[in-house]
Amino acid sequence: MSKIKLLVDGVFFQLNNTGIARVWCSVLDLLAKNERFEIFFLDRGNSPEFKTITYIPFPTFWGNYCPTDSQLIQDVCDEYGIDVFTSTYYTTPITTPMVLMVYDMIPELFDFDMSHRIWMEKGTSISFAQRYLCISENTRKDLLALYPEISPSHVAMAHCGVDTQIFRQQGQFAIDAFKRKHELNRPYFLFVGSRVQHKGYKNSELFFNALPEIHNANFDVFCVGGETEIEPAILAKMPEGVHCRRVELTDEDLSLAYGGALALVYPSLYEGFGMPVIEAMASGCPVITTSRGSLIEAAGDAAYLIDGISVDKMRVALNQLQTASVRENLRQKGIAHAQQFRWSVMANTLTNCFEQLLIESRAGIYDNFFAEWKRLRQIQANVDYIR
Repeated sequence: MSKIKLLVDGVFFQLNNTGIARVWCSVLDLLAKNERFEIFFLDRGNSPEFKTITYIPFPTFWGNYCPTDSQLIQDVCDEYGIDVFTSTYYTTPITTPMVLMVYDMIPELFDFDMSHRIWMEKGTSISFAQRYLCISENTRKDLLALYPEISPSHVAMAHCGVDTQIFRQQGQFAIDAFKRKHELNRPYFLFVGSRVQHKGYKNSELFFNALPEIHNANFDVFCVGGETEIEPAILAKMPEGVHCRRVELTDEDLSLAYGGALALVYPSLYEGFGMPVIEAMASGCPVITTSRGSLIEAAGDAAYLIDGISVDKMRVALNQLQTASVRENLRQKGIAHAQQFRWSVMANTLTNCFEQLLIESRAGIYDNFFAEWKRLRQIQANVDYIR
C-alpha cells in the first residue's frame, strides 16, 4: 500500500506560539512516526523540527492576499502529488481535499469583527474543507449549529492530550528550587494566559474582583504568560500584602509552577478545550474553573467548579483551596482524571479522517465542487489584485 502524501501548512507557527502550536507539535510528532504517511510541511518560519518530515520553504502568510496564497499552496500540492491537505490555522488549497482542525468558535459567538480577513478566511476554510476534527464536543456542537449545511458524519471529535513527560508530578526539591528562583515565598494562586480578551470571555475579572473580598489574605498571585505587564486596574485590587507578578515560563518550569501552587484559577466563560486544566491536573495542581463551554469536558468531576458569574462563589472557592485536605482531594482526582487525555487518540482520529477523505476524493465525489471552488477563488484573487 502506497503512503498517503500529506501536506501540512505550518502557518500558525509563523503567527503565534500559544496552545494551538502545542497541539500541532504533539500531533505531528505522532503522525511523523506513522509509516502510513509521507509528510510535507510548508515552513513559513518558527517551525518545529521533525526528522522524517520534508520541509518546503514557503512565503510568509499575508492576510490581504489569501486567494493567491491558496494558489501557491495548490501549486505545491500539484508539484509533490499531495493526496490530502491540512492546515495548522485557516489556509486552504484549491483542488486538493482538506481536513480542517477546528479549535473553537469564539469569534463567531463573542461578536468579534468578522470583517477582519483572518476570520473571513476561517469561514472560507470551513466552507472548503470536506472533513473536520473538533477538539471538544462543545466545539463540534457549535460548529454544526453555525454551519448546519455540514454533515455531522463528517465532523469528528478528539480531545487534546497531555504530554506527561513534561506535565507530571514534580519532586519537592525541584519545586522548592523553582519557588526560590522566582521569590515565591508564600502560597500562591496561579493564573495562566491572557488576562484581557475581547468581550471578556477569559473572565479574569471574576478572579481579581474576588481577591479584595478575602480578609487577611496569606497568599500571592503568580501570572504566567498573557499580557506583558500586569494591568494597573488589577494591581489596584490586590488586598494588602498580596503581591501579583507576571513571568514567561518554559513548559518544564510551568509544570513546576503548577506543582507548587495552591490552585490554578481558570475562570473562562468559553474555551475550545482548556489545555491548562488538564496540564495542571497532570502536574498535581488543584484547579478552580467553570462548567461552561468545553471546560466541563476537560475538568470532569476533578476540579472545583464555579458558575463563572458570582464573585462570592469565587471567593468561597479561593478560601476552600487554602485548606490542605480540599487541595489533596482535588489533586488526587486531577492526577487520575488527566490520564485519560492522550495525544495518540487525536492523532489516530485525524488519521482516520485523512484516510476516509482520500477514499472519497479518489472516487471523484468532490470533482464538481473543486471545479466551482477554483473558479470562485480566481474571481476573489482578481478582486484582491484590483483593490
